[in-house]
Amino acid sequence: MNKQRLYFLDVGQGMCTYFEEYDDGDIVANVLFDLGSTKSKRRAGLPTLAFLAERIKARDWTGDEGELDAVFISHKDADHVNLLWGLLELLPKMIIGRVWHSGRYEWYTSAKGNILKKLGERTANPKTCVRNFRIGASSFRARPWKPVWQSDYSAWAYVMAVNTSDSTGNVGKPVDTVYSSALPDGDLANSTSLGIYLRMYGVGAVIFGDATFSTFQFVNRLFLAESVWLDNSFALQAPHHGSRLTTFGLSKTDGAISTEAAKVVDTFASLAYGATVIVSADTSHCHPSLETVNAFVKYADHSRSWWQDTTIAPYHYASVYFDLPRSTTLAAPNANYTYQTGQNFYTTLYYGLNTTKWNFSYPPMGAAATATGPSTEGMNWMYEIDANSSVFPTNIPLVGITSNRLPKTAASLDALFAEAHAARARQQPAQATAPVPQAQPHCGAARAPAHRQALLRRLKPRP
Repeated sequence: MNKQRLYFLDVGQGMCTYFEEYDDGDIVANVLFDLGSTKSKRRAGLPTLAFLAERIKARDWTGDEGELDAVFISHKDADHVNLLWGLLELLPKMIIGRVWHSGRYEWYTSAKGNILKKLGERTANPKTCVRNFRIGASSFRARPWKPVWQSDYSAWAYVMAVNTSDSTGNVGKPVDTVYSSALPDGDLANSTSLGIYLRMYGVGAVIFGDATFSTFQFVNRLFLAESVWLDNSFALQAPHHGSRLTTFGLSKTDGAISTEAAKVVDTFASLAYGATVIVSADTSHCHPSLETVNAFVKYADHSRSWWQDTTIAPYHYASVYFDLPRSTTLAAPNANYTYQTGQNFYTTLYYGLNTTKWNFSYPPMGAAATATGPSTEGMNWMYEIDANSSVFPTNIPLVGITSNRLPKTAASLDALFAEAHAARARQQPAQATAPVPQAQPHCGAARAPAHRQALLRRLKPRP
């Protein structure tokens, strides 16, 4: 059976998303979106690297050296790129088709060297296979939408926004003429972040790096002008790990959110949409902010939880930073908490041992139980999609698996999804209730499957 899988992987303080496409059990396409971690490398980073190495090796039909069709790097920050060095070490002969990035090439230099240069060495030609985008680039400027990458079957990667900082009056210009070669500050680096809409068969997912308030403004203007609404998305990865500061364009984390800023974020959330919201979480930097998460969850599926923890069913855990009003007489209550929820947002920091309270619960939910055991803090979220997948009603299996139990074989991975399919079949169908816009634009036509082409690629010798 032809199918696709999308993985939002736990790397501690960082981000990693991975895509695979299958044809009769063979992996015929794969794409990596970011791979970095600045904390919890031992807990989360190493298991994720081992998992990715096995999946990438399975892409190569001629041996076990590994192959990646594409790598998308949202921006230069360490928690989005630095584990790539470890992946290259694990797979010293892995080949890469294309590499896309934001910002300037020089920004990706660290003490280890330039990661773009290193990735380029694995491509056929670094000069043509390592690619940047112009200021304010987007696939959604005019129809027909043009993907920057597509598989042999039914997967397309579209650029939502990239290099949006200083985009006013500079749209279309090369980044080298707008940005300085000097290392950017955090705001500039984050504002260049690449956002991808990955369409799979008839559904899709929004995958963003550390997008900022200015990015949301850019997307809102463009999507409203072009009548774009991503109405069939099963997942949205909350930008910048759910940061309150950059999401709402604040000068300080606990600053007041203006009505205008809240409206900008609300508009972006409604246009980008996601029946489920995934947040790459850790206890650093006061994120993910519950206030930010709630802005995106507003447009999620409210009919039922897509995934449940059997120990606290029908609920699951989420770890977020509670943004509470400051008091002039009491100590600041703001802190990270892990608590029960039935809403469709899922954090990679599932079981926060170092949060203020790991077993928080409130009515109508009962007393919180111990997290699914054996458990580490981190959780990985995995979806399986095929030609019959749709968002309404929900029929896309969602698997949650802790970092210490990531599958080591293809058979064990298949077993996880088989269990999820069986659980989904036992549930009564329910119609999701997401807000409906005034007009739903066409989201692109499906391309005819290239089955013969895939078979030819499978028989092509390795260069």
